[in-house]
Amino acid sequence: MRELTVLNLFKKVRIDRLFFSSFAVFITALLLIFTWISYSFTSRELAENTSFYQQDLLGELNKQLDIQLRSIEQMSLAASRNIDTIGFDPLEKDSFERLRRKKDLLNMLANITYSTTMVQSIYLYTDTPELTDSQAPVRFLDLRGIKEESWYPEIQKNDFTWIADHMIQTNTGPQHFIGFARKVYNNSGKYYGLLVLNIKASAIEQLVRGETEGRSRILLDAGGKTISSIGNPVLSESELASIRAERNKSGSVRLPAAEGREDVLLVWNKTRSDWMLVETTPWSSIVTGSVRLAYVLITVGLSAIFIASFFTLFLSRQFTKPIRHLLAVMGGVPASTSISNLPTDYTNEFGNMFNGYRRQMERIEELLESLKEQHKRQREAEIHALQAMINPHFLYNTLDQLNWLAIESGQEKISEILSLMGKMFRIGLSNGETMIPVTDELLHADCYLQIQKVRWGERLSYTIHVDEEVKSLLIPRMTLQPFIENAIIHGFHGRRSGHIAIYGLLRDQHVEFRIEDNGAGLRDDWNTRKKRKTGGYGIRNVKDRIDAFWGAPYGVKLENREQEGTRVTIILPVTVNRQEEVERYDVEGSHCG
Repeated sequence: MRELTVLNLFKKVRIDRLFFSSFAVFITALLLIFTWISYSFTSRELAENTSFYQQDLLGELNKQLDIQLRSIEQMSLAASRNIDTIGFDPLEKDSFERLRRKKDLLNMLANITYSTTMVQSIYLYTDTPELTDSQAPVRFLDLRGIKEESWYPEIQKNDFTWIADHMIQTNTGPQHFIGFARKVYNNSGKYYGLLVLNIKASAIEQLVRGETEGRSRILLDAGGKTISSIGNPVLSESELASIRAERNKSGSVRLPAAEGREDVLLVWNKTRSDWMLVETTPWSSIVTGSVRLAYVLITVGLSAIFIASFFTLFLSRQFTKPIRHLLAVMGGVPASTSISNLPTDYTNEFGNMFNGYRRQMERIEELLESLKEQHKRQREAEIHALQAMINPHFLYNTLDQLNWLAIESGQEKISEILSLMGKMFRIGLSNGETMIPVTDELLHADCYLQIQKVRWGERLSYTIHVDEEVKSLLIPRMTLQPFIENAIIHGFHGRRSGHIAIYGLLRDQHVEFRIEDNGAGLRDDWNTRKKRKTGGYGIRNVKDRIDAFWGAPYGVKLENREQEGTRVTIILPVTVNRQEEVERYDVEGSHCG
């Protein structure tokens, strides 16, 4: 359908407009394609460069984070060992000794908080916690209370674990902290407590942020747990899981838009301990330069199109000027002087077109003279045809005179046959019409059957059953009679009686006529083409006419009936008036039968 529309444009639109618009559309499409390719290429290059530099930056930040986080882990390990060295045991029965060692423990743990700004406080969880100041840097807490913490399942399975960002109440209000928890054992190797270092979340965030601002990053531990984040890195659990499954130390991937975020470029880098630093960057901020380049290309391209349009318009008018001149001359036909107005200084294709038009007009003048002579001969032929029309009237009058002679001589059967032949003759001619009403065709068949009954008498019977809707339709003349004649001559040959039934039925899309007899039926070789065409001209005539009029699926089918006799089925289209006839050639001039 689209191809037909384009072809119609080339057929209907003026050439100069078509040339100008085609050029404009082509250049515009070329500009858009070139802009899109440039945008895609530059955006991909920008994304790759951004990913490369971000991976390097995350690698440097990861090294610093690894150093600091390892120092926290080493600090926790040293504190747990110093507890063993001090000999603090919450199960000590001597209260004086337990109090002395508690003071040594508090001083040692407090020195850890004072030695680094990252550690805000230290919690020691035991079964029998000592009473401490709630605002002190070191606090003793009940070990049973950690069961309510979200990180409790992780410390059950490991000797130490990192605790993600959480809130702790301080003397200045609730603050964000990141913790590191380690189990504590006594000198005999019995687990009796838990040491937790509370690290300022802002200190970890500062390490994650580095010297850049406005970034969205996530710090994941070896188990994939989010320890800290900055900005607004909106990532689903499935996306985080796919990143953790990556075996490469660093990499990048573009994530499609999801709920709460646009397209992002995701870059990650892993440390030696499998901690991962992930950064997300909005895709729009990466391709901003590509978008600006695309705008510049479109602006420059549109300017070029605007300039080229004037040049194209000038060229199109120069190309169509000779055509318009030729059209003006053609509009002046048949004035012979208009041909002399065609220019003669063109030597290209336009010159060939002008010369061809001159030769064509000369040929047309010759044809006009020929047509005049042909018209004269045609008028003479019409006069001869009018004279020939006298012959059918003479035949009508002759049959009428014979009929009166038969009546006067008492030959009633001959009179009846002559009367029926007159009717058949009039219907057969039908004033030269090819299509006649079904009622006339049935009358023609009835007249033929009545003539045969004059010979056969009561030994020949027939019935006609035709739907009323069918009688008003049109049918090629002389369609039914050849098959009726074939049934009487061949089917009833050598028989004492016979019956013929004629049916006319209206189907959904066609009309069906059936002629059935109880005669001898078809021979086995009835459909074999004979070397010499002897007989059967009427049937072949009907078949050929239907094929010439309509072709498949319309036509004639002959077959033996189940019991005896022959069935002829004729399928024709529903034809109401002669304007519905298909294009056809002169059947009467091409066939005889």
